[in-house]
Amino acid sequence: MRTYSFALVIFLIVSCTPKQKQDLPIDYYASLPPYFSETLKAHGGLDKWKSFKTLEYDLLHDGDATPTEHYTLDLLNRKDLTVADSFKIGFDGKEVWVTPNKDAFNGRSARFYHNLYSYFLTIPFIVSDPGALYSEDTLTVNGKFYNVINVNFEEGVGDADKDAYKLLIDPSTKQMDKLLYTVTYYSGEAHENYNALSYEDWKDINGLRMPTKLVGHKYSDGVIGEKRYEVNFVNIQLKEESPNQDIFNMPTEAEIDTLRTN
Repeated sequence: MRTYSFALVIFLIVSCTPKQKQDLPIDYYASLPPYFSETLKAHGGLDKWKSFKTLEYDLLHDGDATPTEHYTLDLLNRKDLTVADSFKIGFDGKEVWVTPNKDAFNGRSARFYHNLYSYFLTIPFIVSDPGALYSEDTLTVNGKFYNVINVNFEEGVGDADKDAYKLLIDPSTKQMDKLLYTVTYYSGEAHENYNALSYEDWKDINGLRMPTKLVGHKYSDGVIGEKRYEVNFVNIQLKEESPNQDIFNMPTEAEIDTLRTN
């Protein structure tokens, strides 16, 4: 009888103990407008994008026979590393560093350059980050009608919070076809002088629709003008594991690149 009573008490205690709440799936679209959400879904989905922790690719500049830079980006903390024959550029989460020295990178600013092409490559996913502001519009470019997702940023977001983007969306596919963008990094002032990027040679990369070629053009009043540059992304990899964090650490001989150059 005592054994039965003890077992009954245990049963009642277990039965009355509140069950732990199961983790509910995250709704990554909850804070986004529907017109932006449908474009993200047309490119493979924000859930799929959030499942990856590392992006790697080789970059081929127009006129080069082979890729000249290897790029690694931690998609969670946004640290990155660019490895070329004559220089390395790293971002450790705070500073952008260059080895063997800043002069080894012959561009205008390593801090401007370090995440430039990865940012363009990963649009529209990258502009779903907190701090972005959205509105919708329409625009006819080179005679083709587009739905437009305007992207601006809250004050203090990134190095150039006055930058503006116009994602040109094909109404029939809901996918992005081109991008109009401004560059305010050096001036810090908002303006309406847009450049154009044509997104080409799309491929399925681990379930996400991504371009493998970007062609930059001049742009004015609904007309895409002459070509300015072209880059190709080779060996694009999206990985579920994070990169080795040691690769982003600043070497002792590295030089730090400042925020802006004149």
